[in-house]
Amino acid sequence: MHHIARSINKNVIEGLLNPGESLPSIDELKSQFSASEEEVQEAIGDLVYEGIVERNPGKPGDYRIPTHVLWGTITGNHSVTKEARKRNQKPGVQILKFETVPAWPAVQGRLQLEPSDEVIVMERLRLADDEPVQVEYSYMPAKLYPGVTRDVFESKGEGQSSFKVMQEKFGLNSSRAVDEVTVATVEKREAELLGIEAGIPVLIRFRVTLSDTGVPIKGSRAIYKFKAGYELGI
Repeated sequence: MHHIARSINKNVIEGLLNPGESLPSIDELKSQFSASEEEVQEAIGDLVYEGIVERNPGKPGDYRIPTHVLWGTITGNHSVTKEARKRNQKPGVQILKFETVPAWPAVQGRLQLEPSDEVIVMERLRLADDEPVQVEYSYMPAKLYPGVTRDVFESKGEGQSSFKVMQEKFGLNSSRAVDEVTVATVEKREAELLGIEAGIPVLIRFRVTLSDTGVPIKGSRAIYKFKAGYELGI
């Protein structure tokens, strides 16, 4: 999560921003954080996809703290690599970001981390026959992936599967997963990556993958431009 988004999230948690209340304008946030418009837009995108803020449909360009929660839960597991192969398509991936940052409250809770823990954030554009189908943000507890580098996720074919890397490189066996699913309108940056117009509804899925001993070993937030199907079980 962008540091501006973490700061705004902290204000929401502490009650400095309340349900129904609007965020400061883009220009105000730029001034407040001495940031560019691109950085502010990226932070707002993070907040929208986390469900922390939403577009105000009555006021273009206005974002507010939601007064409702639209989460649902689906159990099971899903691999874009395997799904592409089932469709007789060639899977592909572009790593857009790879960095280690402090875990923020939403990720701490989902991955059962301590406030002092760090997470490795990897942003990837997932492709099928070179067509963008998903923007995915992976959140990996740094303590479970010692010495990991982005190149291990840049292999071709099955090697690009994070599940394969988790098992073969770090001995982390995924057993089951729990999904939080909602719908949001896609923001400008992610819309450009997916080749669609900003404001179009997209499926947002946050997945927590658990090991065979029940330990959360990975979180991921995926933004889909297509309707995703889920097959229960591993």
